[in-house]
Amino acid sequence: MMQLQIERPKAEAYREFSKIVAAVVADLIKEKPNAALGLPTGRTPTVLYEYLAEHSRNGLDWSNVRCFGLDEYVDANEQHSFRRFLEEHVYQHANVNKKNLFNPLLIDNYDLAIAEQGGLDLAILGLGRNGHIAFNEPGTPMQSWTHSVWLSESTQHANAEFFDGGRIPTRAVTMGISTLLAAKRLILMVTGTQKKEILERAMRGPITSEVPASFLQTHDNLMVLADFDY
Repeated sequence: MMQLQIERPKAEAYREFSKIVAAVVADLIKEKPNAALGLPTGRTPTVLYEYLAEHSRNGLDWSNVRCFGLDEYVDANEQHSFRRFLEEHVYQHANVNKKNLFNPLLIDNYDLAIAEQGGLDLAILGLGRNGHIAFNEPGTPMQSWTHSVWLSESTQHANAEFFDGGRIPTRAVTMGISTLLAAKRLILMVTGTQKKEILERAMRGPITSEVPASFLQTHDNLMVLADFDY
């Protein structure tokens, strides 16, 4: 079972814990130059990526790092795709090798691709208000690998601001729970007190598919960072 490490940074909490995660990623890349990373998108990691860009400007070498997007919309245009997000926030600021960039929508067997690269050394996750991680919505079983999914109404609503009143995607491809749990190390980043209750349920409640993040309790190398006390 996991040894839960909960960080509660106080001063400028969100930026502070984003800086902590950036340092973890940078140290991993320095220690293992061909590290395999599971990378998230959305609001939560944006400042993390600002700090990683700073590390890159200061000489952090990404040339052999393998980057795996956690998920991708099936029915979004290129402008709103997660690969575009990662390009703008991560890849264009680092000396990545395009052959080391992986996206679950573009690879038939994503789990095999991850395994052939030696598995994920680190996956960074955000937490949905309904307890989802990546796009593993409530009801997703623990024994799930990369799969396609219909997005819940709450997830669609949470993502609406990114689509400027246009059509919000309803389908995605996502790493599964088992895919994520197979990573050697996991970091869960949680922002906003509106997620306090779901984080409490995920980390201290029963392990259940109704709160997919609760499966993280079974991982033995998990760091949880929140910008609030709970």
